[in-house]
Amino acid sequence: MNVSLNGLSVYIFDLDGCIYSGQTLYPGAKELIETLMKHKKKIYFLTNNSRDTSETIRKKLYGMGLDIKKAPVITMTEIIGKYLYEKFGRLKVIVIGSQELELSIKSEGHHIVNLISNEPCDFIVVGRDTEFTYEKLYKCSQQLKGATKLVLTNPDLHHPGLGGENVPETGALFAAIQAVSELTDVDFVGKPNSYPYQYILQHSNETLDQCVMIGDNPLTDIQGGFNVGLKTIWISHSKAFPKALEFQPDFTVKTIEHLKDLYIKEMSLKQNE
Repeated sequence: MNVSLNGLSVYIFDLDGCIYSGQTLYPGAKELIETLMKHKKKIYFLTNNSRDTSETIRKKLYGMGLDIKKAPVITMTEIIGKYLYEKFGRLKVIVIGSQELELSIKSEGHHIVNLISNEPCDFIVVGRDTEFTYEKLYKCSQQLKGATKLVLTNPDLHHPGLGGENVPETGALFAAIQAVSELTDVDFVGKPNSYPYQYILQHSNETLDQCVMIGDNPLTDIQGGFNVGLKTIWISHSKAFPKALEFQPDFTVKTIEHLKDLYIKEMSLKQNE
């Protein structure tokens, strides 16, 4: 193994596809998180979810039997407003996404502009909008003809549904917007962007060599961790790592239960030294 699990201080977990699938915890997830907490490890949950707040996700986990205590949950819903403020200051923003996303951006001091008002704005923020319409597509493309810039909460094209089907994500909506607007200059905040990882590093007061990113998506979780220099553990679900990526995760496990078993085994060996 290229990663000494016990020697790490900060564990960053993806959620959907890593800790749970739909409304069900993966076997071993609860025991692993509780064991890490018992050993005073710092745990963060990092998700590209742009519809839910951290509190909503915390309650969801609790409802599935996992009490994560005060472990931070970092969502794109709540972090994108901070990102825009730190990079550009207070802005006029159109939000295409959930009400929670709009409220979060507003709470960071940005002025929310209604898409149908034709009022000029600085940025259009696009998240996963389950009520995306032809009119929104048209209005958005018209706004982008001027000086308005576009930023995505996350680049994902889809995420796994309850039955394993692909559920359209922010990236799929952007594909439609891009086709109409012919926009080429776009920014995004979620994984694999370095911003959420840097945010966690600053919050944890730990160095890169003490942190590991654990997730199932090579293009977001593992690529993002690799880009900033974190150790990475890929949960493969028996899939092959994409050949197009010119690197390999530090370690690969089939399931989070496998990772839990490895951690407990390593701890047991250390105690017997």
